[in-house]
Amino acid sequence: MEFIKENRKYIYLLVAVVILIGVTYAIYSVSSLFQATTSKINIDEEAYGNTSFDSSNIDFVPILDSEVEDSIDNIIKITFRVGGASDNSDVDDIIYDVALSDLNISCDLLSPYLKWKLVKGDEEIASGSLDYKFDTIKNGRLVLTETQEDLAEYSESGSGYDDYTFYMWLSDSCQDELGKCDSKEELVDQSNLLNKRIGGKIEIEVNSGNKKKLERKPSSTLDKSVCVEE
Repeated sequence: MEFIKENRKYIYLLVAVVILIGVTYAIYSVSSLFQATTSKINIDEEAYGNTSFDSSNIDFVPILDSEVEDSIDNIIKITFRVGGASDNSDVDDIIYDVALSDLNISCDLLSPYLKWKLVKGDEEIASGSLDYKFDTIKNGRLVLTETQEDLAEYSESGSGYDDYTFYMWLSDSCQDELGKCDSKEELVDQSNLLNKRIGGKIEIEVNSGNKKKLERKPSSTLDKSVCVEE
């Protein structure tokens, strides 16, 4: 006991060093694991391409929903493909979401009339609007996919990729026939939506684990901190 009392400060110092070594090793291990995981789940950036968009060069006027896929000047349309990179060792357990990110949007466009849809191959797999009552935009981000997709293996021929088309447009309040509604209640003044801007990009968010159905988080009020007043 006398020995412990006389050497107490040295014992405390030894314990502190042992703890520090343990913490340093733990941090290094986690960092290494993260890097290994990240390198494993790369997507083929060359095939993915540029998915940024800006409505400043688009004649954004309300159109019929049925005319979206045939329209040229009145919509945002982005085609892209997703697949594993050539240096991936295994993609069997890799899943991903398609999301809008870095959104810079006029507050007026957070409306049920600014609609979007995501098509995979020839199948529409998700659709919605930028209305805050549909889903909350947080940190300029909105997930599009309702459920995660499996990452396809790298293919030199390109046959293994998932091909996507993203559409965004202003939907006319009268869908029966442009300007001819069955009742006056259907005709809405949409002039506040004209000449407004939206910009952003589509991103692929890669992860591992079990697929989960997306739970939308609508809001009861418009949060103007997520948009720009014009």
